[in-house]
Amino acid sequence: MIDPTLQVFGEAVGAPLLAEWKVTNATEVAMTIYVERNFVQTVEPFNYPYVAGAEGAYERFCWGGTCFPYGTDSSPGPLALTLQPGDTTGLNIIGTEEWFIADYYPNGVAGVTALEYCFIPTGQGQDELCHTVLYCADAENCVLGVQEMKTEIAGFAPNPVVGLAGLAYTAPNGGHLVFLDLTGRAVKRIALNEGRGVLWINGEEFDPGVYVYALEVAGQLSQSRKLVIEH
Repeated sequence: MIDPTLQVFGEAVGAPLLAEWKVTNATEVAMTIYVERNFVQTVEPFNYPYVAGAEGAYERFCWGGTCFPYGTDSSPGPLALTLQPGDTTGLNIIGTEEWFIADYYPNGVAGVTALEYCFIPTGQGQDELCHTVLYCADAENCVLGVQEMKTEIAGFAPNPVVGLAGLAYTAPNGGHLVFLDLTGRAVKRIALNEGRGVLWINGEEFDPGVYVYALEVAGQLSQSRKLVIEH
């Protein structure tokens, strides 16, 4: 994901709140990707399942040049977008925007809605990457309730790593990702911003081999996983 939107501000009555960003394939293989939308936090009332003309905020998203009906949970498999190695979403041959676009319609309801969008490769053994956007309509504080966020990290994709690899994380209070060799020696620490995000590493910055990475918060390590670096 290239510079994904974190927060969108707007009025409860007026134009929809728009979030969009481009997606690149940083791996060495072609990837066919579909998108799944998950609810993290919603205002009340929220129009879901979507009913035309009903009260409450509602939303939709577009991927691969297609905008799906309001309230759609995931893009259909046949409409997944294939990106070749190194390719980035752009305009297709008929001039349609293929990058990710999401529209949030407050429909007169003030408050903060948080929606998570996951980009999921189909049948290729790669981990999904997820990102949460806060839509803030006439909200004094555009924040996600801490109780709704759990500190966690996903797996790096791709793994083994050749070149770039990304990891999605949730860290309400920030923290670090620590890389250790098999002797337990820390070889690298990378700070994580507060909230949700994606961390990228370049495998060329590591010696080839097997590493363990773990989430460090307040000096404590947890959620350790294995990482293989290949050159």
